[in-house]
Amino acid sequence: MNLETEVRCGYTVPKEMKQVWALQIELAHVLLDVCKRNGLKCWMECGTLLGAVRHQGFIPWDDDIDFVMLRKDYDKLVAIADKEFKHPYFLQTTYSDKRNYCGHGILRHVESTALCPYELDREYCRGIDIDIFVLDGFIENPVLRFFHRTATMIVKKSIRGALADLKEEMSLGKRIIAVLSKGLYRLVDYRKGFALYEKLFRMVDADKTKRVSVLSYTYSSHRYVRKRSSYDDQVWMPFEDTQFPAPTDTHDALVCYFGEDYMTPKHLPTDHGQRYLDTTRPYTEVVEELKAHPERFAERVKLLYTE
Repeated sequence: MNLETEVRCGYTVPKEMKQVWALQIELAHVLLDVCKRNGLKCWMECGTLLGAVRHQGFIPWDDDIDFVMLRKDYDKLVAIADKEFKHPYFLQTTYSDKRNYCGHGILRHVESTALCPYELDREYCRGIDIDIFVLDGFIENPVLRFFHRTATMIVKKSIRGALADLKEEMSLGKRIIAVLSKGLYRLVDYRKGFALYEKLFRMVDADKTKRVSVLSYTYSSHRYVRKRSSYDDQVWMPFEDTQFPAPTDTHDALVCYFGEDYMTPKHLPTDHGQRYLDTTRPYTEVVEELKAHPERFAERVKLLYTE
């Protein structure tokens, strides 16, 4: 992969971002190797799949890689993570990292840095990452789906409330939920609450549904929902100077995120916003520096993300 500054679609990708991309591709190959050895399947997802279809690589203004797995294979991956991912690679889940809550897995390189502005005081791992989202069965019956969604949302909000910092600004409703949740999870480990959250999704077997969705990320009744049959097999597609697996119906998998005009480039911000990314220094070192010199966060972001 060419690591020099490059202009793509009129957008300048600096060499520092190219270095981030290269490390994320390394992480992707680590994941794919583990999946291959253990008979598991994963597919490109969201902006990564769009980048493969439209650019044969990264979307020029993107800064991450996304994969997705069906729940049964994802559960197997989590179960073997300690054995398969060795330093500097770490599969971050709600179970494996203190005070971390996330409905999906994140494969990180612990000797690097990926920081959102609000993460300076967080205790969990903040190395450069790729996301591994989870596909669950979608309930077609709207009444049953309502009760299922409500149950999962109650558990999800209780976990977020338990981990919330009461010193931060929040609405009265969220503060009440946070106080009650902190009381509840003093008696029960919040990870047990998360285990219940995942169990609710396992109740709907994706192998027996017509459609699937990333419900543990966003439980929507219309967005992110796609055909289950697209994930029976893998189609390998060019991505930069390598190949990654894609679902058999890429159009169906992209329309649910980006609409019918997904082939038209749009410079949109990522869900996590602009991040401090560094492939050369561990996040533990960078965090201490940024606490002493907070202005360096903006300086690094300006270097990585061009207008």
